[in-house]
Amino acid sequence: MRKILSCLAILLTSCSTAAAGDFSAGAPMTLIQYQGDTRTRTDDRRPRPQRYVCVVPPRQSDDRNRPYVCRADAGRVGGRCRCPNVVGNGRLDLDF
Repeated sequence: MRKILSCLAILLTSCSTAAAGDFSAGAPMTLIQYQGDTRTRTDDRRPRPQRYVCVVPPRQSDDRNRPYVCRADAGRVGGRCRCPNVVGNGRLDLDF
């Protein structure tokens, strides 16, 4: 059993040094490295334009928890806006 293990150890060592020698000689070996969360744009599409929405919180008398949301014209984010057919003012926000 010792002879088999020692032969395997020698074989493993010789294979690893042979592979290292081939790598330095320019053999076709590639190493895959983690590049993090970098995203590159490979196509020529234009980025999506920003879309603005008006977010109006529901009144207390409404039987609703979610706010009313409608499309709005471009403007300053956080500014006041109004939605058609909704009572009250809202604030302008970006749609993601």
